[in-house]
Amino acid sequence: MAILATLAPLLVAGCLPDIKPGFDSPAPNARIDAIVNASSLNDTESLIKLVEKLRSPAPAERMFAIRSLQIRTGQTLGYDHAAEHWQRISAYNRWLDWLTNQGITLPDTMTRQPEHPESSEGVDDKQPMESNTNQD
Repeated sequence: MAILATLAPLLVAGCLPDIKPGFDSPAPNARIDAIVNASSLNDTESLIKLVEKLRSPAPAERMFAIRSLQIRTGQTLGYDHAAEHWQRISAYNRWLDWLTNQGITLPDTMTRQPEHPESSEGVDDKQPMESNTNQD
């Protein structure tokens, strides 16, 4: 029985999946690792993913994304991860324009969002931008 008690933790540890950093990982810490790692990359795909993360419902992801963008580009374009919802939308749209001006083709999922403060009426300031995209 003592041998089983000793081996059980080792067996369980070997069965756990190795979670690697990834922008779309189900593990929050793996997503943040991917965002931080992207600050030292020099490719278009990770740059697009960083801008996409500015729309994240998680404030920490938004904060690390804008810092990584600042490291890579030297600018924030006025984006504040803790700003009101409509202010984040406006800055996100500026990042879309910046990417386009760099000659980067955006995925179909990255479109400009309504920028007016009244478009966020009745919506909590801290909600992600996706919450307003399909309102009638």
